[in-house]
Amino acid sequence: MANTRLLLILLSCILVHHSVASAVEEAENEGSCSRQFNNQQNITVVAAPGPVGPKGDMGPRGHAGSPGETGVRGAPGKLGPVGPRGERGDKGEQGPAGEKGAPGTSPPAPPVVAFSVARTGGLTIPSSDTTVLTYDVILSNVGGAYTERTGKFVATVGGVFFFTFTGMTANPANSNYYLRLMKNGEKMVSLHENNGAQAQYQAASNSAILMLRPGDEVWVELDKSGRTVFSNVNRYLTFSGFLIHAD
Repeated sequence: MANTRLLLILLSCILVHHSVASAVEEAENEGSCSRQFNNQQNITVVAAPGPVGPKGDMGPRGHAGSPGETGVRGAPGKLGPVGPRGERGDKGEQGPAGEKGAPGTSPPAPPVVAFSVARTGGLTIPSSDTTVLTYDVILSNVGGAYTERTGKFVATVGGVFFFTFTGMTANPANSNYYLRLMKNGEKMVSLHENNGAQAQYQAASNSAILMLRPGDEVWVELDKSGRTVFSNVNRYLTFSGFLIHAD
């Protein structure tokens, strides 16, 4: 029994050796291709690789793959520089006319106040008196602010007024007069003349611009220190005034 087993082992070794030899010879005959040789005993013999062969033709294009998932949206980029200004466009059509507005109100017309009066006779007063000089000829009295009976102008509106008055001495030598323009009992300006040692008439005038409020009074006053003035139908004695600008 032992001899039989030994004989079988020996026979197997001989068969393996023969198969290996045949595989090596076949590899040498076929050149450099790397090949595997399998005998019946499943023993693989690998030969050395041969030289690289020529590149083969491109194979057919494969089927398109399924689309991938949408990627995450990137952050916005930086704002670019301002571009050049474009050309001016064509002028648009004129729009329709708007509705007519309500009529406006005009400011009231400024008041007109003016007067001019004259005296046709002279006046001598006692040395103890001072009197308001009155005028008997009304040349104009726009606004009715001058009163002939009292000789006074009474302002009906406030504002800036201009006044002027005149005087004349009597003819005899050493005749003189002293006139004053008064406002509410206060002296504004004065007028004085003296004809000296010669018999002659001497005339003069004076003026003032006054600020008045409604109800203020202005008049010409003959003072007792020069108490004689002269006039006749030629109207040498006058008193005038007018409103320059109303408040």
